[in-house]
Amino acid sequence: MSKPNGDDRHRHDLLQTILKGHFASDDVELIASIKAAAEFIDLPSGGVLFRQGEHSDDVYFVLSGRLLALAEANGESKRLGEIGRGETVGELALFTGEPRSASIVALRDSSVVKVTRQIVERALAKSPQVALQMTRIVIDRFRRSERERQAPTVPVNISILAVSPGVDAAAFAERLRDAGRDSAATRIVGSDDIRRQFGVDAAHAVRQNHDAIAQHIDEIEAASKAVYLVADPCESAWTQFCLLNCDEILLVGDGRQDPGPSSVESRCLAGETPVSLARRTLVLLHGLETKSPTGTALWLKDRRISRHFHIRPELARDMRRLARIVSGNGVGLVLAGGGARGFAHVGVMKALEEAGIEADFVGGTSIGAIMGTCLALDLPAERISTAVHKAFLLHPKGNITGDYNFIPLVSLIKGKRTHEAMAQAIENATGASIDAEDTWKTFFVIASDFSTNSEVVLDKGNLARNVIASYAVPGALPPVFIGGHLMFDGGMFNNFPVDVMARLGARQIIGVDLLIEDGRVFDIDQIPGTIAHLRDKLRSWNMRRYRLPTVPETMLNSSFISSVSKQKAMRKFVDLLFQPRIEQVGLLQWKRYDEVVAAGYNHAKQVLAAESEDKLRAFR
Repeated sequence: MSKPNGDDRHRHDLLQTILKGHFASDDVELIASIKAAAEFIDLPSGGVLFRQGEHSDDVYFVLSGRLLALAEANGESKRLGEIGRGETVGELALFTGEPRSASIVALRDSSVVKVTRQIVERALAKSPQVALQMTRIVIDRFRRSERERQAPTVPVNISILAVSPGVDAAAFAERLRDAGRDSAATRIVGSDDIRRQFGVDAAHAVRQNHDAIAQHIDEIEAASKAVYLVADPCESAWTQFCLLNCDEILLVGDGRQDPGPSSVESRCLAGETPVSLARRTLVLLHGLETKSPTGTALWLKDRRISRHFHIRPELARDMRRLARIVSGNGVGLVLAGGGARGFAHVGVMKALEEAGIEADFVGGTSIGAIMGTCLALDLPAERISTAVHKAFLLHPKGNITGDYNFIPLVSLIKGKRTHEAMAQAIENATGASIDAEDTWKTFFVIASDFSTNSEVVLDKGNLARNVIASYAVPGALPPVFIGGHLMFDGGMFNNFPVDVMARLGARQIIGVDLLIEDGRVFDIDQIPGTIAHLRDKLRSWNMRRYRLPTVPETMLNSSFISSVSKQKAMRKFVDLLFQPRIEQVGLLQWKRYDEVVAAGYNHAKQVLAAESEDKLRAFR
């Protein structure tokens, strides 16, 4: 699928710059000899450079475009990463002589240069330091691949395609550019720009001067941090060019209109052989008056979408959120489980709001899932505090976890009160019973799947159901059935899901960890008798001798124990860590709401005050 391309000054200049950087050499004769023997190759979008398992030991340099590394295992293809302008691929086989460990395909129209093993060996013989430089590159690549937390892939060329009538893609591109940190380094190119540059409309220009336009866009890309290619709303030659020359496609739709795919999507992006392999992101636009998005699942049903976002374009902070995410600077907030200690999340969220720090992605486990729901619904800190206080302390039937089963066949607590409170809180905030896909901010919760004995990430389907599953403590609260699978509290497998947040693509991760490591020591030798224990329960908390956990508290604690080591390990992957010390608070002591919230707030203020302004700027 590849073909040699003719010699041209532009590409030779690019190659010289790349070779000098790669080999860390200013030896003009050495670089010239490599250039003279190199082979230029053009790869169309979807073109295969080499396949996994092939025996070849050539090295390839990417001059323009972007390549995608794919590994086949058990009949499935896994994306390993992307290779962009100025990067190389193939050095490992050069050193080891082993078959290719992955397939390399063109994510978009790309130009690469092949340097054979013989050329490299001649360069090594002439300049031994070249071997040292290439070894460094391979070692650095190994180190990056072995990191448990990978940096998000940052697209450069982004195609913006309107998929609903009336959506102005050019105006949206301008808003997105202006909302970003690097607006001056972001270029917007639309059909009008091509007409002004080449003197004819974009469709004719693409057909008559495709290579010249490709070089024009390539030069813009080389001088920019991001390029927004604004496609026509129809299947024009310019639209096809945009789709073939981008790293990511933003499908911009009006959330109030028909959710079905547009004609351009059906013709260019559907089926087994779409025009582009680029990641597709759905951006749904909403009016300022929209209380909550609804029906997102219908938009996702007939599209192959990697991710989706809900945006109110008139709201500056929504556009800033999208700009951060698209540029690879998204901020994630992870909230751990911990029973009533989870009220500290409310205090931390208030402190973050006061510091001007907004989360773009939210994830949590158990009570962290409950608190995260409020933030995912885009409630301000004051409303979050009011909603949580009402749900936990003002339930019309009293203690929210006080509806015990007379005969506990499945669980000690019926869970009806907590279920009703959760569903009601969501409906009060959104005006409807919504799905996880409908939250303003990307949101996930963790549950434990007892049917498969594994952790599961819940980010689709009924929102209240997902959150209830995440805090369903085994034995204390009834399980939740999702797709026939038995779901319990996620704390048993992953009580602090920082790893899941990293996979979402957050560059900066904020974590609130409620784990208390000091332990709880009891000044008694044995469990008291039932009568003595009941008498002790009648005393005030400060006067009690036997401050023993209740049966539900013991079950809640036990659900976290198995994942404690993982919870501790996750801390090192957090960029801004909060660990409020909430001691002497039982896991079901909901009445201590005010003091726990205050403890979380005061701790967060202290942590933020100790950080430099430069560090905090990365979260804004």
